[in-house]
Amino acid sequence: MSLTEYDDYIAYSRQHFEEGLIRGGFTESDAGWRGPISHSGRATEVLITLRSRFPFQPPRVVPIELDLVPWSWHRELNGSLCLIAEDDHDGLWWTEASEFVEHITAWFERADAGWPDDRPDLDLDRYFDLSEDARVYLYDDLEQHRNGFVRFRPAKNDVMRIGTGTRPAKVSKHSKDRFGYVADLGEVAAPPRTWEDISALIDPAVDLDRRIPDHTVAVLVLIYRRGAHNGAIALDVWPTTAGGIAVRRLRSGADTNAARQARAGVLALALSDRRVAVVGVGALGSFVADTLVRSGVRHLTLVDGDVVMPGNLVRHLVGPEAVGLTKGKAVKGHLVARADIQGSDIEVVDDNISSGDAAVELLQNHDLVVNATADFATTALLHVAAKSLGTRVLSAALQNDGATYRIDVLPPLDGATPHPPSALDAERSTADVFEAGCGSPISPTPPYAVIEAAAATVRHALGLLTNSPLHPAGEVRTIASSPQGGEL
Repeated sequence: MSLTEYDDYIAYSRQHFEEGLIRGGFTESDAGWRGPISHSGRATEVLITLRSRFPFQPPRVVPIELDLVPWSWHRELNGSLCLIAEDDHDGLWWTEASEFVEHITAWFERADAGWPDDRPDLDLDRYFDLSEDARVYLYDDLEQHRNGFVRFRPAKNDVMRIGTGTRPAKVSKHSKDRFGYVADLGEVAAPPRTWEDISALIDPAVDLDRRIPDHTVAVLVLIYRRGAHNGAIALDVWPTTAGGIAVRRLRSGADTNAARQARAGVLALALSDRRVAVVGVGALGSFVADTLVRSGVRHLTLVDGDVVMPGNLVRHLVGPEAVGLTKGKAVKGHLVARADIQGSDIEVVDDNISSGDAAVELLQNHDLVVNATADFATTALLHVAAKSLGTRVLSAALQNDGATYRIDVLPPLDGATPHPPSALDAERSTADVFEAGCGSPISPTPPYAVIEAAAATVRHALGLLTNSPLHPAGEVRTIASSPQGGEL
């Protein structure tokens, strides 16, 4: 599409929408398009304005008389209607005026009914302007601070971390600590938007109307509930010259396992008590271990006798600080430093699996063993041990310089037929530099192939760990080919 065609599309979309509004009884004014919305036997006048990014952004709708429409979680700070959720932005359907007006009508009818079956979005943040304080305020489990005084202390990266404490009578002028209060608002039917709204929901005995002007409280953390869900917001509060109290939103968030687990996927809780061993934590195995932990696995064994070398860093999870460490220790350090898992929950075995006894012990002590060694002897040893125990191994490898990844459930579930041997392309490896070993060229497998194969491996691992396998035998897939050379 040329720039002229783009401009024509924008102009046509606006004209088409406005003509639809005219047919619907709306009239144009300097502020936008004004017209009635009929609902529940009455009509409410609204103003529709087309924002600068229309048609890629839906129009804004504001009641002409703001306070005649009840304030709710379905209004924005500026009074406009919250009409379209972020997950309903497909297809630019709002460019049809008649469909958009029907959507507004449905909004009013649901409001008249009291918003039955309302989705409990925890989005109190959008009802306050952002503070000029650009630091990030992090809190832990707020239950221990509920209806109590707290102290935020500076940490690295412009972060303020919560702790207990009240402002002392004398504070050093060099102190950068900020003091606050955590208030439990309980179930909040409509979002507070001003200090008056907030103050009405807090126990008067706390006397924040005095403490804030006295500068003994500068940060206010609100805990609130919508349905069965809990939310929190941190606010910057200070006295105004007019004798009131100003309120702005701080950048804030929970630094808790629960907050991280909520973003780890629906299986995270079920995976928290599973024990997984990753044999071979080179390029593929390191990302497998990382993704398993991110997904909720909290008990991990890393098995690898190799050491991190500078050349490994191109495709490996760890960075240059890990050169010289065994790969197991390096990956463990990375995972623990990110605070996703405790060091006591990761066992490192700085050796290779070289005996049947070691293979059997590993299988017996874990819910799943993932073999990422790409070593035939190790794979065969684990396979035989799994068959003898009546369990299975998940084996993953990249082949053909990263053009193919192969994931095998060994032995396959329910007597399924295993995948046939892969066709190996002897001409793909053109490297003239060799690793230590007999005819072992350095693989030019690209990093993206490693990460793609690791993601697929973890999907299969999670399926096995939760008794919902993706495929009884695994998966063999050719990754979209990339040029082996030439100019970009």
